[in-house]
Amino acid sequence: MITITLDDDLINKVIEMGNYQTPKQAVIAILSDYIKKYSPETIINKAYLDGDMADGEIDSLFERDKEAGRI
Repeated sequence: MITITLDDDLINKVIEMGNYQTPKQAVIAILSDYIKKYSPETIINKAYLDGDMADGEIDSLFERDKEAGRI
């Protein structure tokens, strides 16, 4: 077990926003979500295109944004 010091205002906002009962619940949920989001498997899976996309949808992913000044 690791003991850490958290900013009281920050953890209280997280508890309120996430409807958690305790700081421990909030931290566990946030760390679990972080691991799901940034695990190598998740990142690799996001790199593959969904096979159900229409050709036009795939083409639109690679179009340049003309309003950004790149033509």
